[in-house]
Amino acid sequence: PQLVWKYGYHVEIHEVQTEDGYLLDLYRIPGRRAASGQPPLRPYRNAPVFLMHSLLSSCADWVLMGPGRGLAYLLADSGYDVWMGNARGTRYSRKHIRLNPNRSSKFWQFTWHEIGLYDVPAMIDHVLNVTGYQRLHYVGFSQGTMVFFVMLSKRPEYNGKVIDIQAISPSVYMYRLKGRLVSSIVKHADQLVYGLRTSGWNEILPRSQYLASLAQIGCASTNVTFCRELLYDVAGKNPPQVDDKLLRVFLGHFPAGASLRQLHHFSQIIRTGRFAEYGRGAEQRESLSYRDPLPPLYNLSRALLPVVVYYGLNDHVVNYRDALQLADEVPNLAAVYQIEDPLFTHSDFILAKNAARMLNTKVLWEIERYDQNS
Repeated sequence: PQLVWKYGYHVEIHEVQTEDGYLLDLYRIPGRRAASGQPPLRPYRNAPVFLMHSLLSSCADWVLMGPGRGLAYLLADSGYDVWMGNARGTRYSRKHIRLNPNRSSKFWQFTWHEIGLYDVPAMIDHVLNVTGYQRLHYVGFSQGTMVFFVMLSKRPEYNGKVIDIQAISPSVYMYRLKGRLVSSIVKHADQLVYGLRTSGWNEILPRSQYLASLAQIGCASTNVTFCRELLYDVAGKNPPQVDDKLLRVFLGHFPAGASLRQLHHFSQIIRTGRFAEYGRGAEQRESLSYRDPLPPLYNLSRALLPVVVYYGLNDHVVNYRDALQLADEVPNLAAVYQIEDPLFTHSDFILAKNAARMLNTKVLWEIERYDQNS
């Protein structure tokens, strides 16, 4: 919220309660403040836009690049009522009506399945109740897309509450990922999860002063090479588009926390190539050779609304063929955008110097088109 206020925009914090008792912070940017020095725009002339972030991140995904570049600001400047969600377990949604995240392991017994089943519907309903609109636009990045398809698979009635989805680097299929570090972790995920669980770990990479300090040291201007190389391995390499200052700002907000089970669920869909529900066998048994029956697939055919897919050719997390596989399987594919920069990576979608031109202006154009038609 400090970032948004700093740049001369209003910001509201709404607390939303899910069916299973989690308390989520939902941020709203209703427009510019008078003190910003910018001419005011007529707000709410369009249906509201809901933005959902990626794994280990938060709504900071949409505002880090600042006005004129960040998608949240571009939307607000175009007169949209912008709402940014925060999934359970992140730094802004680490709350529950009964469970203490620092003391109760039950708080962390969720994957991105529950985020799609409970969090996203609760936040969508809140936005519609507050604004009085019947439908909204949905924009998701990476995990923010997969939880949307979980929601429609399990609660298809939400097709009637969403106009369109802008699926940015959709992490529904990820089995062709290229990052060596992530691939190594995925390969040994069952053993790692079992070991961490038995040691009392339930949360992964929470927001802490220790991690923030470590990131600032490791990515200081005199030692930014380490940070860059780590980013290149995980997300892909595109040196001209990495701004060292913005990278350090990003690491002031990332990682924002997740559950161990959430990351384990990711490893399962990567290893199997199946967009499926969570299989709990490996975390519950000492014998990791036990073969569980395959968990059920999510039903992509229930996503009936228009789907617009965006992908990069150098994305190490969501390979372009994985993004195109999703595009082939949804029943109402509206458009597919290949980012023109051939080196565009997974992190470039929210951090690249050319992201506004390569991506955000296209997203804005698509939303405007569907808004007029609706």
